[in-house]
Amino acid sequence: MKRLQTDHVDLFFIHSITGIDQMTPAFKAWAAEMKQAGKIKFFGFSTHTNMADCLAGAAKLDWIDAVMMTYNFRVMQTPEMQAAVNACAKSGIGLVAMKTQGSGPRASKTASKGEMDMLGRFQERGFTDKQAKLKVVWETPQIASLCSQMPNLTILSANVAAARDQVKLAREEFESLRQYALETQADYCAGCGSICQEAVGGAVPVNEVMRCLMYYREYGEPELARQTFAGLPEAVRQRLTAVDYSRAEQACPQKLAIAQLMRQAAEMLA
Repeated sequence: MKRLQTDHVDLFFIHSITGIDQMTPAFKAWAAEMKQAGKIKFFGFSTHTNMADCLAGAAKLDWIDAVMMTYNFRVMQTPEMQAAVNACAKSGIGLVAMKTQGSGPRASKTASKGEMDMLGRFQERGFTDKQAKLKVVWETPQIASLCSQMPNLTILSANVAAARDQVKLAREEFESLRQYALETQADYCAGCGSICQEAVGGAVPVNEVMRCLMYYREYGEPELARQTFAGLPEAVRQRLTAVDYSRAEQACPQKLAIAQLMRQAAEMLA
């Protein structure tokens, strides 16, 4: 706080949990102490993994004020996520959406006819597909705020324009994004890490490696990708290409080519 030149933090997150059991009584006691001391106002956690389960668990705790989670036009479609978001809203938990563009670990391909039609429809309304993806999150009433990476003025200007624009998405545009999510699901890791990690006996946190690939390919940030990858245990990085991913591929709801992507990660990020 001295470095930040402030005497308190409005919202304090425990970053990147993978299960609600990680929010232990020790965190509850610490949060209460810090609130009493006036050091923080609100307390919660962020998650890229098993988001629906983490949200559902948070809704049952009376000391979680806010959660920041991966939430976009892809993951919002599942009944599990919809139920978890509703449960948090009912419990008074503030929800902050991140990773709202729905980028995945695969490199972008040539746009299909369906995607081109969708882009054309958005452009006729005066906004881009990226702005539409922000709008679909903003128009979810349970979402309190949106966290969007804006590394340059072009993206900043586009996001500001989308935020100030009062044009609402039509039902057909929601449907276009839903259909696009279905057509391209094999290009996107939905963060349900418990499924693939169990399938490989806990040997590799597959969705964390997928996130590194996303940073590299879709975000265009190789250093961030390598830094995040380097944060994984060395034993995990060493065994990345030696694990049998066949069961994980069979279990993956998105039908990702996990083995191929893990090989690519080992080559690109080491």
